[in-house]
Amino acid sequence: MLKSVNELRVLAKKVNRTKCAVVFAHDDHVIEAVKSASDLGIIYPILIGIKDEIVKLIRDFDLKEPYEIIDETDGEKATRIAMDLVNDKSVDIVMKGLIDTKVLLKGVVNSDFGIKDSKLLSHVGIVSYPNHHKVLFATDGAMNISPNVEQKILIIEAAVKLAKSLGYDMPKVGLVSAVEKVNPKIQSTVDAKEIVEYYEKKSIDFIIDGPFAVDNLVSMDSVRQKGITSKVGGDCDILVFPNLDSGNIFYKTSVFLAGGESAGIVLGAKVPIVLTSRADSASAKLNSILLAVLNHDGLSNLSN
Repeated sequence: MLKSVNELRVLAKKVNRTKCAVVFAHDDHVIEAVKSASDLGIIYPILIGIKDEIVKLIRDFDLKEPYEIIDETDGEKATRIAMDLVNDKSVDIVMKGLIDTKVLLKGVVNSDFGIKDSKLLSHVGIVSYPNHHKVLFATDGAMNISPNVEQKILIIEAAVKLAKSLGYDMPKVGLVSAVEKVNPKIQSTVDAKEIVEYYEKKSIDFIIDGPFAVDNLVSMDSVRQKGITSKVGGDCDILVFPNLDSGNIFYKTSVFLAGGESAGIVLGAKVPIVLTSRADSASAKLNSILLAVLNHDGLSNLSN
């Protein structure tokens, strides 16, 4: 169990250097994060973009070898290069640089050369807080606007797979709503009931329950006061939000108002995708790279 996002640095240092394709790397925030990960010996960056600008940033930030530069000024072509590198098994991670997210994701899902490996791409963020005893996984606050039950099941299983790669044997999954009882007028509670019933018929290696309000999932005091009996109640690992609005608000409020340390990646492709925002701090970008490295390698493949 991770107590803090900062533990990713310790774990990732045990992983062999991982090749990372950065699409449109000519961006100071991106190169700063890449340098930090490279200095830790965690990634071998392949920097795709405008060569002259990349070279200048390498000098400005004193990025040391090993690295490669691929000169490409067109965003769609740069994306295609990254997809080809993944399909050739030449890189293990893709990172978004100074390129429109839609352009990158269009390449990811392209039927001819894309790298989509699941029915659904989804985003999982992890956050740690000064006043909470462990990391929380939050999904999906960046990709799927209003997922139906089938899509939520795919989102859940992607998040569980990520948790497993970080050493969680039996992650606790909570289905978030505004209340902890099924209300036909609140669709998220109806969906939660259907999802729990779906998994009751399955042999699974995680615990899932819901619907719950967030306080029921993170506060044992709330659980006791409301008389809730659940293995997930008060001690949840993975919070599954009903839609993009709620997941995004939770994730950004955690970071910008609650002092949370964060990381996030997109799952469902052949390799993890680091899809950070320019508003993200340098540490959040670095943490996302570390999370992608660990997700790709898994703790079982750590070098000695």
